[in-house]
Amino acid sequence: MQLRVLNAADVTRALPMADAIAANREAFASLVSGSIVAPPRVQVVEGDRTTLLMGASGAGVGRIAKVMNVFPGNRLRGADVTSGVLLVIDPETGETVGLCCGGTLTAIRTAGVAGLATDLLARTDAKIGALLGVGSQARRQLLAMAAVRPLQEVRVYAPRPEQVTAFVAEMAPQVSARLLAVGSSKDAVAGADVITAATSSREPVLAGADLKPGVHISGVGSFRLDMCELDQAAVQRCDRIVVDLRESALLEAGELVAAQSAGVTAVEDWVELSELLADPSLGRARPQDITFFKSVGHAVQDLFAARKAMANADRLGLGQVIDL
Repeated sequence: MQLRVLNAADVTRALPMADAIAANREAFASLVSGSIVAPPRVQVVEGDRTTLLMGASGAGVGRIAKVMNVFPGNRLRGADVTSGVLLVIDPETGETVGLCCGGTLTAIRTAGVAGLATDLLARTDAKIGALLGVGSQARRQLLAMAAVRPLQEVRVYAPRPEQVTAFVAEMAPQVSARLLAVGSSKDAVAGADVITAATSSREPVLAGADLKPGVHISGVGSFRLDMCELDQAAVQRCDRIVVDLRESALLEAGELVAAQSAGVTAVEDWVELSELLADPSLGRARPQDITFFKSVGHAVQDLFAARKAMANADRLGLGQVIDL
């Protein structure tokens, strides 16, 4: 049995942002047909450390299994907060035919879905962006924002100024927008047209009082009920809330579940991304609307992203092919 192994650099080359956005579009459109098998993921939680186990399969698409670890304490060690592996499985034989760096693929596919949602929901004249967070996920989120809107300026905030400064220096050559390091979340989002929150915070990093009418927000960092990136005032100000899946959001979207419990929002008002793709009228209705896309992630994204990455890797000769 032969196995193609893609490390982080290979995955980055094999899954450019345009392909990641396209893979997410295919992934969520496929959910309408009901042909994809992707049960809710399992969380193994101990304190602030989380291991996620997930899988997906679809006729004519493939089969994958993924293990991801989210260890926030790694920041103090100078290591990535997220790490993991993704297995590509032959749907006929059950043999493992591919292995990818799960952390990199997850970061790119998560940015891809935020890019897709931003393209569907943000105003077409958006010029100012805000990015909350400077981790590996934030790097890809910046590229996704820049891929779908011609932003002129993106303000970047995280609690440790030295990390923000390093982030801006690293990422400035990769985008045409001017990157600004700012000292607070409020400074970052003031007047912003597009906001992306990519943090693992347990306390809100985005206040409703700071939001400009017409802004689009993507929240992609929190994925547990004890995590929260938006305060309830921010959720309450949203005219349209889009989620990857209602079922997943109810299990893992901390800010939405808390707001629902407080009567600020109702699950029946949330629109699933697959529904928005099928009916764009479910998105932004007016220029002044505030829209919010909340993603906790879904294995169908991994399935389609891995298929695209492995096909590109095979075409480009990326990675190592080993015999098991």
